[in-house]
Amino acid sequence: MSWARVGQNDSPCILVNINGYYDHLKQMLEHMVKEGFLTSTDKEKTLFSENLGEIENFISNYKKPEIRKYV
Repeated sequence: MSWARVGQNDSPCILVNINGYYDHLKQMLEHMVKEGFLTSTDKEKTLFSENLGEIENFISNYKKPEIRKYV
């Protein structure tokens, strides 16, 4: 996520979440949004799914994040 925000990676992040393996990571990201450490827009650039149709749709509709500017 950080690499995407600084322009080092413009690909989507997809975690194939078989049997809920990444559920705790997903909960952590949700907590980060709640606490203001991560934007919901940045979190939405990551997909947790085991459904190949959903993954394909996510890739097809993915819009790379805007590069964060530091001054």
